[in-house]
Amino acid sequence: MDSFFEQIMKNRLLYLLLATAITLLALDRLATYMYKPNADSKDIIIYTTDWCPYCNSLRIHLNNHKIPFTEYDTEKTVSGFAGFWALRARSVPVSVIGPDVIYGYDIDNIDRSLGQLGYGTLTIE
Repeated sequence: MDSFFEQIMKNRLLYLLLATAITLLALDRLATYMYKPNADSKDIIIYTTDWCPYCNSLRIHLNNHKIPFTEYDTEKTVSGFAGFWALRARSVPVSVIGPDVIYGYDIDNIDRSLGQLGYGTLTIE
């Protein structure tokens, strides 16, 4: 049988674990609320890293077509990490184009979503 002191310590540990779980759940919900695109969104946001060749190709593609975008590095910025986490991404790049979330360098879907926002793109070879 546990001593009185051991029982108090077990209860405190359980309360601490419960508080930690609730805090993590709240942070997850907050990140989802802040970073998931709205149905009427017109923003173009890309989540990238410095070392990713597909991320570089996406940057070049958007810059060549003079398409304004916001970029977050998922390894260097809190906003990048939080957005990457909220979107349940597993790899980079992740493109948020208006209401659409596109995982990976899927240029056909990226161009389709850009077209829906009024940006005309033709693949430059």
